[in-house]
Amino acid sequence: MINKAIESVEAAITPSNPLTFLLDWELTMKCNLDCSYCGVGENGGHDNSTQHPKLSDCLSSLDFMFEYADLYTQNKRSTRKQVILNVYGGESLHHPDIVEIFASIDDKKAKYTSWNLTVTCTTNALVTAKKLLAVMPYIQQFTISYHTESNAKQQAQFKENLLLLKQHNKEFKCLILMNPPEHYFRNAIDMIEWCKLNGINYLPKQLDIAENESKDKVKWHSKKQIIWFNKLYSDRSFNANINIDTSKKSANLSQEGRACCGGRQTCTDQDYKTRHFYIDNHFPDWYCSVNEYFLFVKQVNGKIYTNKDCKMNFDGQIAPIGNLNNTKALLDYTRTNITNNSMPIIQCKRKSCLCGLCAPKAQSIDTYRQIMLKYKHEK
Repeated sequence: MINKAIESVEAAITPSNPLTFLLDWELTMKCNLDCSYCGVGENGGHDNSTQHPKLSDCLSSLDFMFEYADLYTQNKRSTRKQVILNVYGGESLHHPDIVEIFASIDDKKAKYTSWNLTVTCTTNALVTAKKLLAVMPYIQQFTISYHTESNAKQQAQFKENLLLLKQHNKEFKCLILMNPPEHYFRNAIDMIEWCKLNGINYLPKQLDIAENESKDKVKWHSKKQIIWFNKLYSDRSFNANINIDTSKKSANLSQEGRACCGGRQTCTDQDYKTRHFYIDNHFPDWYCSVNEYFLFVKQVNGKIYTNKDCKMNFDGQIAPIGNLNNTKALLDYTRTNITNNSMPIIQCKRKSCLCGLCAPKAQSIDTYRQIMLKYKHEK
């Protein structure tokens, strides 16, 4: 169902989960898992035929990302000058220089004093306790992804590492990938119960299926699972109706609607009293602020995008906005446009929205501009 009934979408105003500028850094594509729902290759989530990027190149990327974030935070209100660096892969904690990379972050951030940085890491946590303890001091928040296709030994190690994080009072949430095959889905339900029993913050997540994979029904959720998701989303919404069609025998839920990756509630049509945890995620030709809140750096090939899923550029194309081989060109372009208040507004050409759902967006350019006024700095 296409979004014809609403005209705008924003993240709900929640002090505990504010809208930030997210630096998504795919540090490496090597991974110690090979999940069937995680694509292989440039547009996939892992590729073990690649090599870990060199340390010197990684450190240069940090310099670029912080300078880029500094440009975008200039126009943000003082309460919104928050930047998150999310390091992931592949499996980022298997990069041989990962400890040194994390240890360098504070020094590189020191020159930028107008915004706050939170360092996060998205990991499958299938590393030794020694490795986890080594990186722990440098990371403020962890997103730990649970994969049901891991084996019993790995799942035991996963749980041990979650308890280790809890023991050290680290902030983290467990992202549970709800893999549709029934035995995997049951395993994910068991993991939810384990998290509840152990006081672990968790977030069930439906699988995202790329537009070019939308007919792959192996990855679709069954009628029973659709009903389960409908209850989940209803329980987590506030004064909002959930419109999942539970009569279907199966569905690719990521092409019908979605919840925010970060667990944020959303508001539509500037109605801030009604909050949705799940909404229809089709915004063709809508105007979107995704570049105001995201940057995606693919270290292995140097490509720089606005966002890891939509990959929209400023020319109405699904393409990179720059390359790590020439970051000066992108920085100069961004600096000039931000200084002159002439940054192009992205108009979406995707059929559906995945990551980036929380970025304010609207059907009309006038509504978009009106909404964005509240996010700019005080005059």
